[in-house]
Amino acid sequence: MTFSPRLLTFPDRDSCVQHLAADLGQQLRQTLAARPRARLLLPGGSSPQVLLPLLREQALDWPRIDLSPTDERWVAADDPHSNWRLLQQGLPHAHCLDPRQDAQPEAAALVWAQQLETWRRFDAVLLGMGEDGHFASLFPGMPNLAAALDPATPAGALVGMAPSAPHQRLSLNLSMLCDSDWLGLLAFGDAKRALLEATLSASQGSRELPLQALLDNAGPSLTVYWAP
Repeated sequence: MTFSPRLLTFPDRDSCVQHLAADLGQQLRQTLAARPRARLLLPGGSSPQVLLPLLREQALDWPRIDLSPTDERWVAADDPHSNWRLLQQGLPHAHCLDPRQDAQPEAAALVWAQQLETWRRFDAVLLGMGEDGHFASLFPGMPNLAAALDPATPAGALVGMAPSAPHQRLSLNLSMLCDSDWLGLLAFGDAKRALLEATLSASQGSRELPLQALLDNAGPSLTVYWAP
């Protein structure tokens, strides 16, 4: 029997991110009460920019939290488009691991995954999604997508290709992203709600989307936070 993710709907984005920040804070506090460190993956992009200030206000021992992005644009670390830069500036007291672990993207992905291997199982992973059905930097139609979305593929990282510049990205695969005690997905807007509903019902048009693979494999362990 297949079980669907939990879908939480909020009347506005402020209440959505406030609830999400509180849930993440609770998960990390519980982890730190039981273990020396907590391991957290967060997305980049526009949605987390409203979340990070609220998350920073949570009563957490941030120097004991290891943080890395779920994916990264292949740009310089100080580039305004860098997800790592966004997280490092938004949560400056956490230990934020940069995915750029080599001068070449393929080698960087390999070393990044090797370092994250010592973090698993993650304590919390939050994902974003696009209106094209992508999450992290796993885009429809990109090379090697099937392997990246196959739950039988060992947890790791890969070089992805986005349809918009900068095109080259680093991304964790589905196996790595789902290996977490807490898994969330943040989505805003009517277009993304329609896409969520299509994938939750496994409609014909959604079967090839990365989002469908996430919802099918994460099941009830995934909580979706949505607001208009």
